[in-house]
Amino acid sequence: MSKIKLNSNSKHSIATRLGLLAVTMATVLLNSHYLGEEGLGSVALLQFGLLLVTGLAGFIAASAVVYVRRSHSPSEFKWFAYGWCLISAFVASSAGVGIGAIPEEWLYHSAILGLLQSIVVFHSQLLIASGEIKRHNILQLILTSLLLLLVAFEFMVQNNPTPEGFAKSLGAALILTTLISSTMLKGSWNAKPTISSSRKDARKMLLKHGAGGQTGSILQLLTNRSNLSLLENTMGSAGAGVYSIVYYGVEAVWTVARAIAPMVNSEVAMADSRKKRMAITGGYLKLVMVFTLPLVVVACLIPESVYAWVFGINGVAVPLRLLAPGMVAGAISSIVAHHLSGIGLHSWNALTSALGLVVLICVGLLVIPQMGVCGAAIAASCAYSVQAVSLIAVWLKKA
Repeated sequence: MSKIKLNSNSKHSIATRLGLLAVTMATVLLNSHYLGEEGLGSVALLQFGLLLVTGLAGFIAASAVVYVRRSHSPSEFKWFAYGWCLISAFVASSAGVGIGAIPEEWLYHSAILGLLQSIVVFHSQLLIASGEIKRHNILQLILTSLLLLLVAFEFMVQNNPTPEGFAKSLGAALILTTLISSTMLKGSWNAKPTISSSRKDARKMLLKHGAGGQTGSILQLLTNRSNLSLLENTMGSAGAGVYSIVYYGVEAVWTVARAIAPMVNSEVAMADSRKKRMAITGGYLKLVMVFTLPLVVVACLIPESVYAWVFGINGVAVPLRLLAPGMVAGAISSIVAHHLSGIGLHSWNALTSALGLVVLICVGLLVIPQMGVCGAAIAASCAYSVQAVSLIAVWLKKA
């Protein structure tokens, strides 16, 4: 099996992910100590609304941008992408309220903030398409750092420690980041294609290639976040607030896997044989497990008293332990799913994400009313495990 070597961009991406984790955790601590369980739940549902908007916007203005940028100048699809972001903002936020996924009071916040976040994502993908990986990483770090500073100012200086105060801070951070990202792209809108220009319509290409990959992404988003809505409808915002802290812990464990996964996509896509593809993904899986398993063990060994002292909230330790199988399964899924994307099998990612979502909802409806946050953790572990097993089966058969 070939030895996996990390290049400059890879190391920069991992370092940035760790920085993002530290800054995000600081913001979470501010929220948990100033907002409490109900405030945390309200913020988590607002962020769920934003993710719904960016998920729909991603059919045009996300990963497909990188592919289409190779054969077209950004100016050919710039306004089409912006328009789609605008439509997505109001369609997705309205749909989220309509199905009860997000509270009605967050409708306009989700639409406006989701629009800004979608534009930032679009600009980030253009940076990636131009090979500006480090600038893309820096942009993500700028956004999270601005949010931390503005939330601290709003809570501590303005004395407004409320979910609305957080939303105000997030809006300001997104506006500033949008302006910064626009500056980064200044002068590049008319840049020539990186390969020979195509006669195909850039807008049709964005929709075609975006639909396949983004369907799986939206289903994965729903699998990761639907527990918040199930808890909010069963226990109120407090239950969603506790689970949001638990899920931040899960995302912390997934840090290395998520940093490495895009590299799997790129390297597998360039490999010229099944043997090489399997060696690449197998090597990265081993690397991810070396980092992930110790983090899972540590997360499970930390006593409840420590979590309560750090976050000021009780009931975190047991759900995290119940999510241990899901943490391992999720890290594996991230790597295998990017392998399948690298060979054009996006549909299998979508199908396995759909299966995970069905398992989550079915198990969640059975156990959350009786077990609350612990039931949500069990449902998530079941969903992630089923998804990982399904992806591994596809990987071994079709890779």
